[in-house]
Amino acid sequence: MPYVERVTKAGNTIEIERYFTSRYKKKGISRGDKVKPTKEEQEKVNTRQAERKLRILINANYGYGDYHLVLDYIRRKGEPDRTPEQMRQDIDVFLRECRKEYRKAGLEFKYIHVMEIGKKGARHHHLVVNKIDTEILQRCWYKAYEGHNRVKVFPLDDSGNYAELASYLIKYTGTHKKGTDGALQGKRWNCSKNLVRPEPEYHIISDREYFKKEP
Repeated sequence: MPYVERVTKAGNTIEIERYFTSRYKKKGISRGDKVKPTKEEQEKVNTRQAERKLRILINANYGYGDYHLVLDYIRRKGEPDRTPEQMRQDIDVFLRECRKEYRKAGLEFKYIHVMEIGKKGARHHHLVVNKIDTEILQRCWYKAYEGHNRVKVFPLDDSGNYAELASYLIKYTGTHKKGTDGALQGKRWNCSKNLVRPEPEYHIISDREYFKKEP
């Protein structure tokens, strides 16, 4: 049976995936009965696909010296935690200030953003951004979050493959979608419109072509 080979070039990485599809089945082979996946199985498929998309997006747009940022909130006894709506307002201000500062520095601001509420209630914003002076990022968060500037900066390595980071970010989004308040964001992540989005190449591999190839 022919199969599909999908090749995606993203930055320093090349992902090659092979899978079967009934769209290219051999003549004379009848289509099997459709089996509807369970809710848990479908959730795993969705998470795997989301992780792949995010991995490719990060690999294609970021590299050595760019940052994984964590914007923290200060928790004080007796004070209410930031609501999801307040968190969304805070990040809107932060992103707006970053756009201004990057423009002043002659840079184009590129970001990917994921919100997180931990199991114990701690609030965070995770971002992947292109490199700039970290003091500038602290100033932007200082304006967004009532005078606080708790910013953790983790520079990306030189591998060009940020699969672990993508998996780390995606694991929070599945948890939030099951929460009583629903998803923190409309999507699993938000990102700037100026990111490169690699287009995969598709090849149909027939049985005969397969056996001609080297193992």
